[in-house]
Amino acid sequence: MPNTVDFQSFIEILESNYHKGLPGKIGQFPMKPYVGIDKKIDFPVSKNARKGAVLALFYPVEEITHLALMQRPVYEGIHGGQISFPGGKIEVYDKSPLTAALREAHEEIGIIPDMVQVLGPITEVFVLASNFLVYPFVGYVAERPNFVIDKREVETLLEIPFQTFFDPSIIKEKNIRSKAGFDLKAPYFDIDGRVLWGATAMMISELVELIRAKS
Repeated sequence: MPNTVDFQSFIEILESNYHKGLPGKIGQFPMKPYVGIDKKIDFPVSKNARKGAVLALFYPVEEITHLALMQRPVYEGIHGGQISFPGGKIEVYDKSPLTAALREAHEEIGIIPDMVQVLGPITEVFVLASNFLVYPFVGYVAERPNFVIDKREVETLLEIPFQTFFDPSIIKEKNIRSKAGFDLKAPYFDIDGRVLWGATAMMISELVELIRAKS
């Protein structure tokens, strides 16, 4: 992704490529955690998997395309301290997974749902450790949002220039002990010393491939 691509040009590329087809699991593959030596093995989605939804939100800062991420507070749960998109469990009162993603983005970081231009979904990710099937959605706003952070849910807001993810030097791998109790080999993005891995990294990888494949 050239540094010279302004926000409007980025959105035009994103929309054009999106409607030509998603990279899917092939796009996610470079950042997929795995057990043992065979990265191609997929864990089947549990029949009783809970459903979640997240929002990948693009916005400009001085015409540079940014992506909104958040680091969760450290707690005893599966996702404590991890970097993620705003999002969470799809509740019974949510009309759709998209409704849930927008609601959670509003509750956690103050995104006004009506301001978001929603492009659509990208490929869902099953998170074995928490038994969640996560539906990601992509949207954008025309200017930097007025972020309002819920400190109960968000330790730190991370505003990351999207071009950061095109730098191969930030892609690393380490062994991570899953909160579910097993060891994973985990590719991750090194974001100024922060480890961005798992489902969120896989979603970002698909977005990178979406832009890179035909731009």
